Amino acid sequence: MENSNPLSLKGKVALVTGGTSGIGLAIARTFARYQAEVIICGSSQKKGEQALKQLPEAKFYPCDTGIHQQVKETCDRILKTWDKVDILVLNAGTEFTEKIKDITIDHWQRVMDVNLSGPFYFLKHLIGPMIDQGSGNVIITSSVVSLTGAGGGMHYSASKAGLKGITNRINYELLSKGIRANMISPGVIDTPMLRKKYPDQPETNAKLASQIPMGRIGRPEDIASAALFLASDMSAYICGTDLIVDGGRTFYRRPRGSYVGSKKS
Repeated sequence: MENSNPLSLKGKVALVTGGTSGIGLAIARTFARYQAEVIICGSSQKKGEQALKQLPEAKFYPCDTGIHQQVKETCDRILKTWDKVDILVLNAGTEFTEKIKDITIDHWQRVMDVNLSGPFYFLKHLIGPMIDQGSGNVIITSSVVSLTGAGGGMHYSASKAGLKGITNRINYELLSKGIRANMISPGVIDTPMLRKKYPDQPETNAKLASQIPMGRIGRPEDIASAALFLASDMSAYICGTDLIVDGGRTFYRRPRGSYVGSKKS
């Protein structure tokens, strides 16, 4: 039987923002493996060219997702070629690790532009064709920082928390038109963003792993597997969920005295 694999994305056009490295690239590779037509966006031409060496069948569009005009032009080019986007993975993100008192206005604005405004820009220009075709699947990469406040800075946690509002509104307004949205909230994942803060050294890795009940740092493929499930027909009745993929670390960070993470447990 054709397309008997319930995870198959054959015939689907999938756009992954921030798709040139880390989680985004892992999602793009996984989607391609399950037969989607994959488009990736990223701000670096060099990283895009490197990504295409792993994904020669994909299409790359350079785009700073925090700049509306670039997003508009990119969406116009995509729609001119494919006429549609079936699966929209809003994954691009940036952060600055700093205390509240040290956050600069420029840093605050940049994080909001990329992490919060960027998803809106893509939705603004791609949601119309989804409505016209009567279907669409939006997957948004958030972070467990929206739940814990730990990691990055206040601008990062605020921007990631704001994505919940975007997800909720998509479902509230557009489920009746065949469009659904879900979130994935990664924990500590071995990506270039993580390694800017924590070098890939045995001692550092051991310390990070010690805070994760499953005993290891997450891999980009862990998030890609979750994205594949949400992109596929296997999750057809799921909408508005925040799928936490963190090896249990969110529970570990609960206040002492809670069952998980308590010295007595």
